[in-house]
Amino acid sequence: MIYDFVNDTTGKTVELHYSMADVPSIGEIIEHEGERLRRIAGCQIDAGIDAKVHGYPYVSSSLPRNLKGCDTNRQGKPIVTSRRHEREVISRHGYSRD
Repeated sequence: MIYDFVNDTTGKTVELHYSMADVPSIGEIIEHEGERLRRIAGCQIDAGIDAKVHGYPYVSSSLPRNLKGCDTNRQGKPIVTSRRHEREVISRHGYSRD
């Protein structure tokens, strides 16, 4: 899978491939090709499958749990109520739609 890292000195974002078992934790600093990189949370979500299959409202598996501006289910997963709500949440938190 592809994970996002940032060089805190230059602000440059780098995508690196890791297996799910070996990926560093979010916030962990690694050395890669002479650069110190900090792992950051990915900024893309894929809400398309849930919306196409189930329509609105749907429980998002892609958005982070307990997301501000969304009602949640018992597990803390956000409930997206409409296309307008989805766009508002995505733009508020700086995500982009796949």
